[in-house]
Amino acid sequence: MFFELFSLCIEACTTVLVAACLLRFYLHYLKINFSPTSGNPFGHLLYALTNWLIGPLGKIIPYGARIDIKSLAASYLLVLTKVLLLQALSNAKSPDVQILVIALFDLLDLALSGLIGLLLVYVIFSWIQTYSPTQELFSEMVEPLLRPLRKISPKISGLDLSALILMLLIQMSKVILGHLQMALLA
Repeated sequence: MFFELFSLCIEACTTVLVAACLLRFYLHYLKINFSPTSGNPFGHLLYALTNWLIGPLGKIIPYGARIDIKSLAASYLLVLTKVLLLQALSNAKSPDVQILVIALFDLLDLALSGLIGLLLVYVIFSWIQTYSPTQELFSEMVEPLLRPLRKISPKISGLDLSALILMLLIQMSKVILGHLQMALLA
């Protein structure tokens, strides 16, 4: 029982921190200003959750123009630490390469789950039409993903199904990654 409770706490904390690092990576990629003084609704939160790790990594990893390698590295290090800690507590022994692979697939799964979360919030915002800064931010994050799908997906009675199609594609990717992970670890 103690292991399950501790594992749940570790999973929850890691998920929040990794999601913040991945969101920081994605906002940087989209060139959306997320500094605390930018007026971005998530700016203060992202810096508070991520700067303790990304700041020191910036001294080791050079600045990337479009790709924020520091945020990706921080995400991977957090997931790897979680996997190592949970494995040590469960007394399970896996080869080092397997641990690296498990951490990579956990990170990919978390990134895809995060995209589904972004899509769900975007869809809810599109229904209620608040026109708030937060709704605008979600729109800026999701529209680049939906734009290619809108070109090929038909509108049915004026209903845009691109978000539903993207969610389906992401879920299919998660299934494929799960099978790929099992094949690599077998």
